[in-house]
Amino acid sequence: MQVGERKYGVRTGLLVFLAISVVSALVILFLTADPGTWTGLRHMRPEFIALACALMVAQWCLNAIRFKILVNSLGNKVSFTTSLKAFLTNIFLGAVTPSQTGGGPMQIFVLNRAGVPVSRAFAGCLMGAVLTVVCLVSSALIVLLSNPGLRSEFGPRMTGILISAVIVFGSLVFVFILSLTRTDMVKRVIGRVLLAIMRAFRIERRMGFTKRVLGGVDQYRESMSIFARTGKSRIFVTLLITMAAIATNALIAPVLLSGLNIEYDLSTIYPAQFILFFVAYFGPTPGASGIAEFSNYWILTTLNIQPNMLGVYTVLWRFFTIFIGVAVGGMVVLSLITRRKAALKPDSV
Repeated sequence: MQVGERKYGVRTGLLVFLAISVVSALVILFLTADPGTWTGLRHMRPEFIALACALMVAQWCLNAIRFKILVNSLGNKVSFTTSLKAFLTNIFLGAVTPSQTGGGPMQIFVLNRAGVPVSRAFAGCLMGAVLTVVCLVSSALIVLLSNPGLRSEFGPRMTGILISAVIVFGSLVFVFILSLTRTDMVKRVIGRVLLAIMRAFRIERRMGFTKRVLGGVDQYRESMSIFARTGKSRIFVTLLITMAAIATNALIAPVLLSGLNIEYDLSTIYPAQFILFFVAYFGPTPGASGIAEFSNYWILTTLNIQPNMLGVYTVLWRFFTIFIGVAVGGMVVLSLITRRKAALKPDSV
């Protein structure tokens, strides 16, 4: 699939995402399942599953609202439906490309089709990503600093994953600050690195590609300037809505545990979700597949959650926090591609 000048190996990415997720779930089920697991499934409480579904839709809507506010603050009006479609396509492409950043161009594509200039759509997507990172990092830090008992229970495996995620985040912050304060230097470094890589692999049209990338850096700088000139109060409101969306998503875990009749301590399970979301967001695999499943398993193991239901819970948790969103987002993407092909198809004689 191609969005603008960027090509996506959607089929390959989706297969990788599903393969890693399914294998991870099967391994965890193998490690945890026993005859009592199926007995527990028969006593599952459907009202809590319905509540988890409602929370999932609620966080979709909150993300759509925050995205609508960001774009509208730039002077371009978009509908709630358009914002929701942009968010769902981001979930889909974020799951079929490495890390959560792969869906940005598709969001821009959806907004541009709705009449938003590319530069302003880019600015809205970029600020949305920045606010998400700020909320994820701040919430994770608050949980870790305010709950030393939870921090000590994570064990060496989760500690290693957290350290890796912090290193990735720190590197992004460093690059972000440099890009705003030393834009010309960043452009020179990026240009030289790109040219060296393409020369080593004997890639043609090196200058044209490099110029497009450097043009994107200028566009990024301009986007941040646009938000600096617009109403900062709207950005603050969007920050609060972003935090509310993450907090709503975190409620899915205790609701599912209640639905499976698993005893848990809300004061530890709920804060642990913010750590999981932080780790998953910076995970290098498509949709954090594998990383999210095993991180969830390791955390709940340290919290002494009923072991024979951990596999079932992990599958349900991923189902409501990512799989349904990927499926719905995929349908939105397919609909957009079908309509575009129909529009480009010449009229039959």
